[in-house]
Amino acid sequence: MAFAVKNHVLHQDDKPVAQKPTPNVGGVLKPSLLIMHYTASQSAKGAISWLCNPNAKASAHLVIELDGTVTQLAPFNRVAWHAGKSVWKRRSNCNGFSIGIELTNAGPLTKLANGKFADVNGRSLPASQVAMLAHKLDKGAQKPWMIYPAVQISAAVDVAKALCQTYGIAEIAGHDDIAPTRKRDPGPAFAMDSFVSRVLGRK
Repeated sequence: MAFAVKNHVLHQDDKPVAQKPTPNVGGVLKPSLLIMHYTASQSAKGAISWLCNPNAKASAHLVIELDGTVTQLAPFNRVAWHAGKSVWKRRSNCNGFSIGIELTNAGPLTKLANGKFADVNGRSLPASQVAMLAHKLDKGAQKPWMIYPAVQISAAVDVAKALCQTYGIAEIAGHDDIAPTRKRDPGPAFAMDSFVSRVLGRK
């Protein structure tokens, strides 16, 4: 997928990706960090609707769906409200220097009596979309997590490459890295080390 950034708008194959402007933005942004999140739901439409709702007091720059479709909610030179109370390498308020990417993913799941799995909204998933994994912050306890489809990760890699090249970004973190006491996204199903090496090259 050929992505490029023009005037702080993400383009795919020379056309702007879908735009759904959110009112939940702050001042001018000069990004130096990329932060990866999950939406905590299986519905990209629902996540986009919430992140564009003034009552949410939350937003992100991009949402990447399970099939790799990308929607932009805020230009990359405006602060989005995705990080909350956060610290990265002694710098607090990560919203002020980062781009936030939301990946459609339910995150941690519940195993049902019938052997199937359900997300926090009660929507079920087949076992083929689930992996038993331990979060790095949760002391080795394995839980069911929703898997990220390869096509979604591939799109995220290509988008992240375009952003890092355009803005000279050299660091990528998860929400669980900048707010470990509050957050668990993008979670253990997201192979962060592999993602960073695909985007930035191995250090």
